[in-house]
Amino acid sequence: MLMEDLVSAAQVQVHFDEFIESVVRGKPQAVKRDGDVIVAVSVEQMRELLTAYPLNYEYEVDEDGRYAGSICEIQFIVADGATVEELRFNLANQLIEYAEDYMIDHSRYLNSPNTRSHFPYVLRVLLEDDIEAVASTLRSVAEDSGETGSSGNRSLGCVVDYIEKHKTRHFGKVVKDNNAILKAQKDKN
Repeated sequence: MLMEDLVSAAQVQVHFDEFIESVVRGKPQAVKRDGDVIVAVSVEQMRELLTAYPLNYEYEVDEDGRYAGSICEIQFIVADGATVEELRFNLANQLIEYAEDYMIDHSRYLNSPNTRSHFPYVLRVLLEDDIEAVASTLRSVAEDSGETGSSGNRSLGCVVDYIEKHKTRHFGKVVKDNNAILKAQKDKN
């Protein structure tokens, strides 16, 4: 392990307050117990690490003027709203629910090939204090590119096609069983 100064778990137990202080005010610390090693970081250090995992969303406007969108990094999280702002908050709500579910059944999600890569995004969401903070982390692909809406994206198009095909108008909850959307995405591609 490249981290210098591995601290033993016994040392942490004896000097717990000092250990916490050294992590929060100083730098990450690696702790070794038997053959296991963990790394302790402060919340601020973790937030900084996770800025490398941006949360982007894309959307389209349907014929009724509603905005339907999805999270680019976790494509089966979809929502709609009367405005882009409402869409963004609905997506943030879906992200929070998904992140909580992910941590409840962490082993299953982390060991599933289609959800393993979501882990840093889940941590990023869970480190926020409320839905407004989560919503503020979301960036529109359209805003970043200067467009007013995204079109032609295969993954979003698939979600929009699925919604249209099944006449689904509102996604109030995280889709617990995402097999239908994942199958639709696979069939579309």
